[in-house]
Amino acid sequence: MQIVRGKKLEKASDGEFQRLVEESSRVVVDVGTGDARASYRIAKENPSWLVVGVDPAWQRMTQTSIRSRRKPAKGGVPNLLLVNSSIENAPAELLGAADELLVLMPWGKLLHGLVRGDEDIWSGLRSVAKPNAPLTATVGTSIWREPVPRDIQGLPELTRPYVDEVLSAKALACGWKVTDFQLTRAEEAAAVSSSWARRLDAASTEVIATLTAVAAGADAEGRPAEAGR
Repeated sequence: MQIVRGKKLEKASDGEFQRLVEESSRVVVDVGTGDARASYRIAKENPSWLVVGVDPAWQRMTQTSIRSRRKPAKGGVPNLLLVNSSIENAPAELLGAADELLVLMPWGKLLHGLVRGDEDIWSGLRSVAKPNAPLTATVGTSIWREPVPRDIQGLPELTRPYVDEVLSAKALACGWKVTDFQLTRAEEAAAVSSSWARRLDAASTEVIATLTAVAAGADAEGRPAEAGR
């Protein structure tokens, strides 16, 4: 497992991740964490949790890593671990470790795979989840408004009919049962005071698509717990 320590990328020491898991009450994996600020806030607000930010672009996480490694009195959060990886190639230590997964305002391959229901992305998410672990994914719907960014052109819009008729079946084939889909204005989301909502300006006109799902267990509908590997 490659982790970010300050400005450096290093190999985690033997047993390091397992020790952190054993010391925590819950393992939350923030997939596509970007600059890891949301992961940092969640870790700071929940000191008994282990929050794992995962992103293939490790340089974006360095400033948050530097901040997290300070003394707690100066903003340090020892329960934050930043991992350099894509979810479709998650390190062995993460497999089956997550009590909860977050995909918050993704971009690039992660966004495309999440929305299209690509097997490598959804199976990758499933590979790190414990049975019955919840997944929350949020996407800003303004990306589908004109002028549509070139990277998004042709990407299906997240709507309830699309989720019900297309995406739910693809997710289920990868071991995820979609449980809800909601469209919420940013001002309403910010009022909830959740860590991910704070990425948005409360005065924004953005509408947030929130998809929730649960990882199928061995005796649940869909693939068994080991789906995706």
